[in-house]
Amino acid sequence: MEFLVFFSPNPARLQKVLSLGHISTDYPLAETIVMLGFFMTVFLEQLVLTFRKEKPSFIDLETFNAGSDAGSDSEYESPFMGGARGHALYAEPHPHTHGLSVQELSRSSPLRLLSLVFALSAHSVFEGLALGLQEDGEKVVSLFVGVAVHETLVAVALGISMARSAMALRDAAKLAVTVSAMIPLGIGIGLGIESAQGVPSHVASVLLQGLAGGTFLFVTFFEILAKELEEKSDRLLKVLFLVLGYAVLAGMVFLKW
Repeated sequence: MEFLVFFSPNPARLQKVLSLGHISTDYPLAETIVMLGFFMTVFLEQLVLTFRKEKPSFIDLETFNAGSDAGSDSEYESPFMGGARGHALYAEPHPHTHGLSVQELSRSSPLRLLSLVFALSAHSVFEGLALGLQEDGEKVVSLFVGVAVHETLVAVALGISMARSAMALRDAAKLAVTVSAMIPLGIGIGLGIESAQGVPSHVASVLLQGLAGGTFLFVTFFEILAKELEEKSDRLLKVLFLVLGYAVLAGMVFLKW
């Protein structure tokens, strides 16, 4: 549970909420809230995958795993970081798949469209909340770097997929604007909660910080690491860069911002 401290709500804020409710406990409530956020993210992902079971998603962030079909150890697909590998957004169906054309998607799959946009948007909102609710300046910088890198990959993947597809420019723009607006929205909500006074704002801040931390926990270990380490190529090189990435972020703690 020690690892969860980085993702946990502000201890002072949590203690203040508990004192306002005249609650005294040694139970690790902060870490528990983070795990609730983690399980919530797992539930949302599996809910979206359930909708995709019979009719696959039109969102495929292929650049996360470009050219990895032959080297993959798993066929698991996630709606948050990318779908079926090697297929473009609104891709034309291949003989071995059950893909749908643009016309079929626009005519018969509004539920899948909304569910997948919701999945990406909800994920981005919680990333924004993590930034907006953060009071520690050092953590803000570390989180900002992580969010910026992650969202850059998402944006590039979406852009390439839409460029290779027959998706209408207006529809592509709507999708891009919707997803890209979610992080600023989350930051705004977080800042609004932090600036508000009273018990409800403190409770909301603690809960949302923990839930956002759970989202980061899920993305780190189930999305990024799992999808990278399941590939058969350059395994040791990936481990090396994993350690280097951690070392860089750990070193940022000692910098004065």
